[in-house]
Amino acid sequence: MARKADSQVSIANVAAMAGVSTATVSRVLSGHRRKDDEISRRVHAAAEKLNYSANFAASALRSEQTRTIGLIMAGANDGLTGAILDLVSHCLTERGRYLMVISESDNRTWEAAIRSLTARQVEGILVIPSMDADPTDIPPDLGLQIPIVQIGGHPFSYHACWVGMDLAASMRMVITHLAEQNAQSVAFLSRDLSTSGATDLFTTFYSLTSTLDMAPEPEWVQFGPCSMQRGHDAAKDILTTGRTHPDAIVCGDDQLALGALMACQELGIDVPDQVKVVSFTDSPTCQVCKPTLTTVRPPLEGIVQEALRLIETNNQTLLPAHIALAPELDCRESTWSPRTGSSDMTEPGTFPY
Repeated sequence: MARKADSQVSIANVAAMAGVSTATVSRVLSGHRRKDDEISRRVHAAAEKLNYSANFAASALRSEQTRTIGLIMAGANDGLTGAILDLVSHCLTERGRYLMVISESDNRTWEAAIRSLTARQVEGILVIPSMDADPTDIPPDLGLQIPIVQIGGHPFSYHACWVGMDLAASMRMVITHLAEQNAQSVAFLSRDLSTSGATDLFTTFYSLTSTLDMAPEPEWVQFGPCSMQRGHDAAKDILTTGRTHPDAIVCGDDQLALGALMACQELGIDVPDQVKVVSFTDSPTCQVCKPTLTTVRPPLEGIVQEALRLIETNNQTLLPAHIALAPELDCRESTWSPRTGSSDMTEPGTFPY
């Protein structure tokens, strides 16, 4: 039978026996010092010998600092949200902080989730809205009580900071690249225009293609859910209906683009010599499909670093910050070949434009 913990044993006793500082003991026993070296082994051995068990929750309450950040997300079904979650978790672990996650399928329930995290004394809250619906506003008092930073999507409150990708810049990269690859007409497969983000992408697409005389036929612009099946069916319809077909297809999501590639293969249409395909998000599948898919790469690391900085500094400015970071364009096989390359025959690669 295990011995009952000695209430007189403190972290200082463990530190003295292990020959380290109390801070080192705290980091080892909390899991924030992950090295399996002599120091860690001495700390664990001393804690076991003294039957010491740390109560980090109680310590946090005593110091009135939980070192915990809350994160609210509208599900992790898309790869982008999962990638952000991994980055946030990794960054907080490196900084000796904890992460408390609430997954909400409906953006309209955010107020209750924010109040729940605030009651648990988190030191800041990150929110990641759904890509398919704009979030609703939250009461002003919530944004004044605790630092709140939204990652992506339409800003849901004038009392919260916002960090995300510059969508207009990303579409400019895509259209500029296609023009350099001699594309003269472009189709667009978009998600439903139910969010401001999707609307911004479409508006920029239509404005740029019109300016560069690359405007699509009306039937070449289609809206709907983001799935591989829809990308396949829409691309097949565009490429087989009418007397002409576009030189390029811009897809608002990687799943749409992968479906479009499948349609081209079924129809015997060469990518990129006959039709170029480009997408957004840059999921891992884009690098292993055939041909590899040209995509806009969101600056996820920069977004996460900026979001955490705003929380840690409590955004020491008069107004909430609004930070839009520029993405990069990963040019791969779906838009580049020796016959369709730009005049200087630039090799595929990553371009900031």
